[in-house]
Amino acid sequence: MNALKRSPCGAMSMTWPVTLTLLWEMVGELMPPLDHAAESKHRALRPSRRGFLSAAVAATGGAALIATSGEAQARAQPAAKQRSGKRLPTILAFGDSNTWGYVPQVDDGPTRYARYDQSVRWPMVLDRAGGGRFRVVEYGICGLVGGLASGEAKFEDGTSRAAIDHIRGVILANWPIAGFVVMLGTNDLAYPSLSQPEIIAPKIAATVLAALESHKWMGGPLPAVTLVSPIPLGQRVVDLGIAADAISRSQQLAPALSEQARLHGWRFLDASGAGDLNSADGIHWDVSHHHRFANMLKHLIST
Repeated sequence: MNALKRSPCGAMSMTWPVTLTLLWEMVGELMPPLDHAAESKHRALRPSRRGFLSAAVAATGGAALIATSGEAQARAQPAAKQRSGKRLPTILAFGDSNTWGYVPQVDDGPTRYARYDQSVRWPMVLDRAGGGRFRVVEYGICGLVGGLASGEAKFEDGTSRAAIDHIRGVILANWPIAGFVVMLGTNDLAYPSLSQPEIIAPKIAATVLAALESHKWMGGPLPAVTLVSPIPLGQRVVDLGIAADAISRSQQLAPALSEQARLHGWRFLDASGAGDLNSADGIHWDVSHHHRFANMLKHLIST
């Protein structure tokens, strides 16, 4: 009875090594005896007892290995599904050409627009810096104006230049949003009806509030807002025909936007910490600006 054990179903079953041994002995008893010549002739063709057992054990061991592997995979599937179903917090980066990734240039060159690739643009740099803790959705449009009323101005192709006409839709498309980074104001300086920081800042805040209303309509907690003041214009804008007072007005955006952030309980970040705008056109960021700003923003979000 030492060679017997109770099976999982309650029946008595032999262990594999003993079973195979008895099977081999039964086969040997049933085989007719051979003369020496026949024995010599068929010895090479007939497997040895050890070979038979080795092959059988290997086969059963392989089956056991396959079964064990299958069980491990079955156990791993729920965990894998749980990981794949995990929703990463979404951070929406909303802005104009410096969020889009416009490459500074004095003339149009071979194309009207040149754009940095994903290794440079600050929203994508921030996304990688997050280490999988969140995902960043970038939404930047060259020439977008934060303070314009809906439909007040359009691009040549008929697309609205007013941020209010874009911001609510992108909120709905990416809901729910955990973080909302907004950087606007540079293009507002060119509009006579806006132009002054004390006018621009409240209108940008109103645009952000409209986006939050759309998020509130969908439900869930409101995203944490980070209002960003763009880097002030550089001296080279004068060479492009932009009035010199635009530089001083751009420098006054930071305190005006900071006050709006304080009033509404939002975070504020002054992008001028990423460096002065000494780029080719004095408007658009170079590679170092994008990387420095992403690093600044990462530390602010982490606090």
